[in-house]
Amino acid sequence: MFTRLLLVPFLLVTAIFLYLALRVDPAYARFIPWPVVAMAGLYVFSPKINWWWYTRYPPDLDAGLRKLVEQAPGFYHRLSATEQLRFRQRVSLFIMGNDFKAQGIKAVPNDVEAVVAASAVTLMFGQKFLVFPKYEHIVIYPHPFPSPQYPERFHISEVYDEDGVLLFSMKHLMHGFFQPDQYFHIGLYEYARVYVRSNAFTRLPQVDETHWPVLERISGFGREAIEKYINLTDIDPLAVAIAHFFVFPEAFEREWPDAFEKMQATFRAPGL
Repeated sequence: MFTRLLLVPFLLVTAIFLYLALRVDPAYARFIPWPVVAMAGLYVFSPKINWWWYTRYPPDLDAGLRKLVEQAPGFYHRLSATEQLRFRQRVSLFIMGNDFKAQGIKAVPNDVEAVVAASAVTLMFGQKFLVFPKYEHIVIYPHPFPSPQYPERFHISEVYDEDGVLLFSMKHLMHGFFQPDQYFHIGLYEYARVYVRSNAFTRLPQVDETHWPVLERISGFGREAIEKYINLTDIDPLAVAIAHFFVFPEAFEREWPDAFEKMQATFRAPGL
């Protein structure tokens, strides 16, 4: 991290004054607190300093995560080389800017963090903002899970607004990311819900229960199938439509051109 580099000169100065105080003159000890205080300040403010630096000089993904992103079909491959670099940089920043927590596993694997980030970045790629400030906590389970909102249902994804948390079953998240034509993309779906809740004024189309037939024609996923897959009944048709817009753009434009235009006006997604 950037702040670790900033610590180096202060560590050297502290070591020099400590040496002088011990070997030359004890009076040099009076200079030691200043670099120590500076290092303490860097430690306290390191998240903000790192974020300031990396938003100006965003890093690319490492080779392994870059390969993972490139293996997923769809949106990323419709981008130009310059846009693909920007996509990967945004994935890196999203991972830095969010808190990942594991449940039922020792730690969240790096590739799972990247899949969550890539799902969100796909949705936000045409936007200026990089994260959702009220939804910066992601909890990953290895399998379907119950929760305080749905204690009787083992489900695979959820947004818990009260704490600004998104919850995912790792297995189903990865399936939707790599095979979105066969498995409903819960990463896009849940971040679509977050997007709508975070942006009161949008140009999105009106989508309600009457639009399930066209949504099924676009994707092959009917309402009952999605409900059964997620194992919740309060499925949001607008969030489903947003997910389908990114996964099935050709079918979406063909089956529902008016809604497609409004989606494109909102998300400004290149290549769609």
